[in-house]
Amino acid sequence: MSTPNFHKLIGVHIQAMSQTENDHDENDESSAEASAELTSTGTYRDRSEEQRITETEKNERLQKRLQALSSELADTRDESKKTANDLIHAENVRLGRDKYKTLRQIRQGNTKQRIDEFESM
Repeated sequence: MSTPNFHKLIGVHIQAMSQTENDHDENDESSAEASAELTSTGTYRDRSEEQRITETEKNERLQKRLQALSSELADTRDESKKTANDLIHAENVRLGRDKYKTLRQIRQGNTKQRIDEFESM
């Protein structure tokens, strides 16, 4: 195949593609795109995490075993390699916070209190 014919072929292909792309009208209902209005009717608000009890809270034997493993791991931990997230997590554990308690806390009170609580995190 010679070079001039190749460029003509490419030019024809590109021109044909650009024509078909521009043939679609924005309001054309035959296009493959679809849209729908979102409504809040029928929306189920599952807030089951607020009443959630973790497996460790249910099972005392498991709780003791996890505490033993935690203390065993604490002995091998290198304090010089702690990241900022490690420090934040340690503080949250010390204060007894977990993600479920945080969710419950955020949802309490009026909107202003919730915003203040969120911003203080």
